[in-house]
Amino acid sequence: MAAQAAESVLVFGGSGQLGSEVVKAVAAKGDKVTVFVRPTSKLDLLEGVKVDRIDGDVMKEADVAAAFKKGKFTVVVDALANDRGGPANFYEMSEVHISKAVKSAGVKQLILHSSVGAGDSRSIYPQDRLADMVAVLDSKGLGEKAAVGSGVNYTIIRNAALREAPGPEQAKIYEDHTKFGAVSRKGLGRLTAECVGNPACNNKIYHAVDDTIPLRAR
Repeated sequence: MAAQAAESVLVFGGSGQLGSEVVKAVAAKGDKVTVFVRPTSKLDLLEGVKVDRIDGDVMKEADVAAAFKKGKFTVVVDALANDRGGPANFYEMSEVHISKAVKSAGVKQLILHSSVGAGDSRSIYPQDRLADMVAVLDSKGLGEKAAVGSGVNYTIIRNAALREAPGPEQAKIYEDHTKFGAVSRKGLGRLTAECVGNPACNNKIYHAVDDTIPLRAR
């Protein structure tokens, strides 16, 4: 079997806790990785990993569009996290900008990290937490709609809770949208890398779960 050609992958949020695990896993399989980050972002979590960098603000459509003029990217990964008090519609608008740009640039695959509780998985989200999370989940659901409507092959990977694995990670992806459990960032990074350039992942929405990780701390 011929070796799979290396992809050129642009990762949004590549300096963050999840994004850095995605970058490390994708780079380890031999793909060329570029990260789109804020101008003030540090790449401490990517020390020793060969990556290119594009600075910009994902909430500015022009910045996102300009990134695609700086390279020919075959796969785009959205691993963004709104962890600095950004606007309530962060996940929707950032993905709207990304989805529009990938379509114009002819990207062949868009991978979006989302959350269980978004879209058709709302009914399995814990009701005692829903009031605090509904705005985020609504925004992520609209982000998923933007990705699906982009016209580009999409892969959406939802997670319910991020926890460290007690041993070697054993994350798996399920097309069953009632699957609910914890997963590690490292596991999500590996699962993302396995889907990069993989036609079997095209136009699928997955739930990522590592059954070795307890959902609640013991």
